Amino acid sequence: MTKAKKLIEVALPIKEISAESVRDKSIRHGHISTLHLWWARRPLPVCRAVVFASLVPDPLDENCPTAFREAVEAWLLSDPLYAPYPDIPYTSVYDPMSDTLRNRLLMFIGKFSPECQKNMLAGKSTPAKDQIQEKCLIKWESRNDEAVMNLARKLIWVAYNAELHPECSLAELTADFDRTYRAIKEAEEALHNLPDRHLSTHEVEAKEAALQIAIENFQCRMPSVFDPFTGGGAIPLEAARLGCRSFGNDINPVAHIIEKGSIEFPQRYGKPITYTHDAFMSLYGEEGVKLCEEKFGGMPAANVKIPNRLAFDVEYYAKKLLKMTEAEVGHLYPADEKGNKPIAYYWARTARCSNPSCRAEVPLLKQFYLANTKAKKMYLHPIINGTDIQFEIKEGTYDEKKLPGWNHRGNLTCPCCGSVTTVEQVKQQFKEKNTSERLLAIISESNNGKEYHIANSVNIDEIKFNSETERPSEPMSVTYTQALPCCTWGITKWGDLFSSRQLHTLLTFVKNLKALKTGLGQSAYSTAIFTYLALWFDRIAVANTSLGRWHTSGEKLEHPFSRQAIAMVFDYPESNPFCNSSGSAFNQLEWVTRYIESESGSPFSATFANASSGEKNQFAHKALTAVVTDPPYYDAIAYADISDFFYVWMKRTLAEIYPINFATPQTPKAEECTALKHHHHNSEIEAKQHFERKLTAIFDAIEYQTSDIVSIMFAHQSTEAWTTLCNSILDARMNITGSWPMDTEMANRSLGLVGAALESSVTVSCRPSERQGFESYKRVKRGIETKVTNEVNELYQLGFRGADLLTACFGQAVSEFGKYENVEKADGSEVKVSELLELARTTALNALLHGFDGDEYSRFYIAWLQMNGMGEIDFDDAAKFARVGISVDIKEVFDRKLLIRTGNKQHLATYTERTDGDNRLGTSPADPLIDQVHRALAIWKTGNREKMLRHIATVGSDANNNFWRVLVSLKELLPDGDDRTQVVELIANSVDLIQHCHNKVEYQQGTLF
Repeated sequence: MTKAKKLIEVALPIKEISAESVRDKSIRHGHISTLHLWWARRPLPVCRAVVFASLVPDPLDENCPTAFREAVEAWLLSDPLYAPYPDIPYTSVYDPMSDTLRNRLLMFIGKFSPECQKNMLAGKSTPAKDQIQEKCLIKWESRNDEAVMNLARKLIWVAYNAELHPECSLAELTADFDRTYRAIKEAEEALHNLPDRHLSTHEVEAKEAALQIAIENFQCRMPSVFDPFTGGGAIPLEAARLGCRSFGNDINPVAHIIEKGSIEFPQRYGKPITYTHDAFMSLYGEEGVKLCEEKFGGMPAANVKIPNRLAFDVEYYAKKLLKMTEAEVGHLYPADEKGNKPIAYYWARTARCSNPSCRAEVPLLKQFYLANTKAKKMYLHPIINGTDIQFEIKEGTYDEKKLPGWNHRGNLTCPCCGSVTTVEQVKQQFKEKNTSERLLAIISESNNGKEYHIANSVNIDEIKFNSETERPSEPMSVTYTQALPCCTWGITKWGDLFSSRQLHTLLTFVKNLKALKTGLGQSAYSTAIFTYLALWFDRIAVANTSLGRWHTSGEKLEHPFSRQAIAMVFDYPESNPFCNSSGSAFNQLEWVTRYIESESGSPFSATFANASSGEKNQFAHKALTAVVTDPPYYDAIAYADISDFFYVWMKRTLAEIYPINFATPQTPKAEECTALKHHHHNSEIEAKQHFERKLTAIFDAIEYQTSDIVSIMFAHQSTEAWTTLCNSILDARMNITGSWPMDTEMANRSLGLVGAALESSVTVSCRPSERQGFESYKRVKRGIETKVTNEVNELYQLGFRGADLLTACFGQAVSEFGKYENVEKADGSEVKVSELLELARTTALNALLHGFDGDEYSRFYIAWLQMNGMGEIDFDDAAKFARVGISVDIKEVFDRKLLIRTGNKQHLATYTERTDGDNRLGTSPADPLIDQVHRALAIWKTGNREKMLRHIATVGSDANNNFWRVLVSLKELLPDGDDRTQVVELIANSVDLIQHCHNKVEYQQGTLF
C-alpha cells in the first residue's frame, strides 16, 4: 500500500514557527533551558511542529487515510481560529490563502494573530507574545493547554491507527482515544487522591501499576519517536508531550542526567499528594510546616494536600542543604554593619608592569563602569599615587578618552608610568602564577536597587581564610583554544576556574549533599530528588566561578559560557550563595522548581539511554515510527570538552547513584559525533572523516529501525555542510523528500544561502528508499528542473519567498537524484551533491524570475537579493549568475555599482551607495528598472514632492509598470533597514503619486522680503 506523504514533506508554516521560536529564546520561567545549561538546544516551537508534522499525513494526498481527512474536516474546518489567511500577511501583494484541509492543518500548527496580521500588512511590529494566535500548537501557552494538546494527540492517534487499520471509521478511532485517555485520568485520580501514597502498601502498588498499564495501553497505539542526538532534550520533550512513545540517546553523561531531569522525573513524580497530618509531621517536621506556610499560605490541621510532591520535596531538601552549608561557611560572606548581606564581590585580576623602575600591580580592567544603564551610571574612579592604585566610586559618566581601560586585548598599559606590558608578557605572568586578585567593590541590594561600596581592609580581612581544600585536578583540553581560550592564560585544570572561597563553599555543599543522601534512603523517587539537588548544585557552581561576568547594563551576574566557550576574563563578580538576590543558591533553586511545576502536567515521560547511537540492535527492524533529531554541527560546539565543567562536579555528587554513567575520568570524547581535530591526532582530515563515518553509521541504523519519516534539523547551510548531510542520508539508503528553513534568532533577517549560522536551521525530511539502477545526468537534470519549478509555483502561493523558497527546493533536487544508485554525466564522471544544489538554486531562480520582463541588470539585482541578501559574501565569482539565465557583463555589474567589492568580499549595493555622487542614475526611461527605483528611493528620502512627481511621471505613471513590480519584489526581499523603509513608504503612497504625477506644477517668482 502506498503511504500518503507526511505534512512535513509538503508544507510547513515556517514564518509562524520562526516567529514563535524567536520568542522562545526569551522565555524564562518554566522553560527547559532554565533547568540546566546545555548548548544549541532547538527551540520548543520548532521541535513541536516538526514532530507533529512528521506524524500526520497531508490531508490533500490521494493516499491520505479517509478517517484522518474526516478528522481534519470535523475538528478544524468549522473552527474560525484555524481559517486560512484572507490575505497572507508577509507578502507584499494581495495573496488570499485557499481554504483547504492542508491549510487548516497548517493554521492549527501556527497562525499569526488577527492583530499581528493587521500590523504586518501595515508594516508595523507586534509584541512577540501576541504574534501567534491563541490555541495554535506552537504557542508557548499551548504546552499545558489540555484542549490544544489533546486535539494534537487525537490527530496523531487517528493518523497512526487509520494507517494500520484503514477499515476503522473516525467515530471508532475517536471513541478508542477517548476511552484510553480517560483511563489514564481515572487511574491518576485514584492514585493521587489516596492518602499517604508515599508508603509502599499493597493498595498503593496496585494503583501505581494500574496507572502505568493505562499509560502503556494509550502509548502502544501512538507512534514511537526517537532522537539519536538528544542533547538538552527538547525533541523528546515535545514528542512525549504529544503523547508519543519517546526515546532518546546521548553519549554524554551530563546530557543524560539533564534529560532525566527534564522529561522523565517531572512527568512521573511531579504529581499531587495528600498526607495525613501525622505522616506529614513525621516526614517534614516544623521545617515542612514553615515551607507549607510560605508556599500555600498556611498549614491545615487535618490532611495536607501538596499540589506537586516532587517540587515540594526538592525545595524542602534543598533548603535543608543550604541551611547546613551556611552554618559552616556563611561567616565567609559577612553582612555589613546594618545586617545586610552582600549579593556579590567584584574582583579584578592584577599583573605587574614590566617597567623595572615601576613594577606597579595593576588591575586588568578594560573599563571602569559598575553600572551603566539608562537610569544609573556608577564607575570606579582611580586614585594613583606613585605606584599605588586605589579607587573611589563615583556616580555619572566618565570620559573614556581621558580614562581608557588599562587592558586592551590582554596588553597592559600601566596607569602609573605609561609603559605597555605585552599580552605575551602578561600571559607569562599568569602561567608562572605571578599574578594576583584584588577585591575592588562590594555589591549589595537595597530598596533603591544595587549599591556599590569600595572594599576596605576590614572587608578583605573578614573574608580571608586558610583553606587546605584540594582543587578538582581533572585536566582541561588545553590545546582546544576555540572552546577553551582561557587555557592560554595558564588555566589548565577545572579546579583553576574557582577562587579559594568559591571552591571551599562548593566542596562544603558537596560534603553536605552526600550526608543528606543518607537520610533520603534508596528508591527510584529519592534518586529523582537527589538528581535535582545535583542539578541545582550545578547552577550554583556555574554562578560561582572566577570567569563569570558582571553585566553592567543589567546589573547582574552572567555565567562564563559565552558562545559555547569559556573565555578569559580579568574582572569577575563572586556571588554570595547565601543572599536572596539573583545568582544566589535560593534564586537558582527557584528556576529548578518552576521547571518541575511547569512540566508535571503531562503523564507521558521519555526513555533515555546514555549511549552512542548507531547500534542497530537497540530497536527492532522498522520498530520506530519516526526519527526527529538535531545532529552536531561539525566542530561548531565541543560538547564533551565544555561539559566537563559539570562532569567533574556530577562525579562528586551523583557517582554513587549513577556509577556506570560516571565511571570514566571525564566525558567520552573519542566516539562523540563531532569533527574536532584535537580528538583525532590534531588532523582536520581525520576529524572530518570520523564525523562523516559516525553520522553515516547512525543514519544507517536509523534506516534499519524506522518505518516512516526521518526529520533532521541541521544548522549549517554551507555547501560543504549540505554535501555531508546529503551524502550521509543517501549512503544510509534514505532519500530526502523535503527541506524547510527556520530562523530562530532574528525575526527580520535576510539570510544568504552561502552563509552558515547556528541561529538559522534547516529541517530535512527523509524516507527509507528503494533505489533504481543507473540514470544519466541529462534525464535527472530534466526531472529536477520540472520538480523544482512545480515546487516554486506551489510554495509561492503559500507565501514562501527569497532564501526560504530556495532552501525548500534543495530537498526536491536531492530527492530526484536519490532515486538512483548512480547518476553519471556523459563523460562517465559521477554527479556530486554540490552540483545538485547549484542546479536547484539555478532552477529555482529561473522559476522565480519567470515572467519578469525587466532588464538583465534588474534581474541580476533581484536574483542576488533572493539568494544572498544584503550581507557580505565570501566568494567573489559573480560570473556564476550567468548560469541562472541572466546575461550580464560582470565588469559592468561592478562599474554600475550593483555590487560593492571590499577586499575578497562583496555585497549588494544600497540605493544610497548607488546614487551618491551620480545624479543622472535612473533618470531616463531607458535606464535599467533598478536604477529608476533607486533614484526614486533617493528622491523620496529627501522629501522633495515636486521632484518625486516628475520622476514618477517619467518612469512609473501606470500602476502596471514594471517599476512598481520591482518595488514590490524589493519589499518582500529586503531586510529591515533604510532601503526597505523607503520602499514601504513609496509603495504606500503609490496611488497618490500616480494620480498626481501629471498635474501641472505651478511655479511662482519669490521675493526677498
